[in-house]
Amino acid sequence: MLADQTIDELRKRFKPDAARNLSATYLITVRGEGGGAWLTKIAEGTCEFIPHKVSGSTAGDAQPVADCSISVDAADLELIMSGRLSAMTAALSGVLAIEGELGLAMQLVPIFFEEQAQIL
Repeated sequence: MLADQTIDELRKRFKPDAARNLSATYLITVRGEGGGAWLTKIAEGTCEFIPHKVSGSTAGDAQPVADCSISVDAADLELIMSGRLSAMTAALSGVLAIEGELGLAMQLVPIFFEEQAQIL
C-alpha cells in the first residue's frame, strides 16, 4: 500500500469524538518505496494531513513545527494498518520511531485504531 493510500485510509478511520480534547501537530513519515511525509494537525475533533517535502530542502526552508514526530517503514505500516501488528506494540517495540512526547503518539491509537485499542 502506498503512503498516499494509507493517509486516505487514516482520513476514513479518523474518530472526531476521540480527538475532541486533543490539540497537537504530528509529523508522520513513511520510509521506503511509496513513502512520504505529512504534517498532521489534530485540533478539537478535526484532522488535517498536509503533504511535507522531506528531501531536497534548502537551509532557508522552514521546518515544520511538530509536537511529535513518528517515522515508520512502509512494510511495517501496512502490518499496523491491516491489524496484524498493533499500533501500541509497534510503538513500544521501536517499530515506530517516535520523537517528542510518547503520550501524544499513544493518543493516536483510539483516534485511528479504535479496534486495536479495544484489544489492549
